[in-house]
Amino acid sequence: DMNQFRAYDLPMRIFHWVFVVLFVTSFTIANVIDDDSVLFAYHMLSGMLMVAVVLLRIVWGFVGSRTSRFSSFVLSPRALLGYLKSIFSGQSKRYLGHNPASSYVAIILMTVALCLGLTGLLMVFGINKHFFEEFHELLANGFLIIVILHITGGVLHQVKHKDGLLSSIVTGKKETIEGEEPIQSNGSMFALFYIVFIISFGGYLYSSFDANSGKLGVFGQQIQLSEDEEHEEREHESDDDDD
Repeated sequence: DMNQFRAYDLPMRIFHWVFVVLFVTSFTIANVIDDDSVLFAYHMLSGMLMVAVVLLRIVWGFVGSRTSRFSSFVLSPRALLGYLKSIFSGQSKRYLGHNPASSYVAIILMTVALCLGLTGLLMVFGINKHFFEEFHELLANGFLIIVILHITGGVLHQVKHKDGLLSSIVTGKKETIEGEEPIQSNGSMFALFYIVFIISFGGYLYSSFDANSGKLGVFGQQIQLSEDEEHEEREHESDDDDD
């Protein structure tokens, strides 16, 4: 289409959808499966993969095509306020890459995802477990709220301006924007690496997890993911002794 040009490269679009799928998977398992069940541990495996995917996205944020780079994000509070007001009026400035709202959303969600991974790890190692459990849940719920606001904002923008904003994260294309040049590279080689990495690392985590013992053997370490009943009993006994 002559009126459309490339706004987002392939690695960024793949990241966006893999990130969505992994968060939904982790959040659903954590809220549907009882935490005593061995299946509960699969939300941790999905979370570990999500952290790895975010770390790769951060690398791409420095070396990727123009609109994938963090340097192209619009992080001025004034621009954000102006953009949010413009969603409801006709005078909206259009952006080839991330608009101010999606710039903030991207940074916040990546940060929260890394914090979810860190708090999950601290819980697994039994460090301030109850505190980090509460904090982990708070982060996950906050993540969900931001995602809902992000989707709502995107839909409102699309209804108001009908400029292909929503479809751009699938097709990579937006309607021509005056004064903007399309990105040149689609990042196909990195996209291929990304897909191979996600499948390989996901497969490695899945095959390294022993559902019978609830243990994950990675990089020469044995990590207890699902609750070991004897360990739980010992914890309760020590809590009783403290009382």
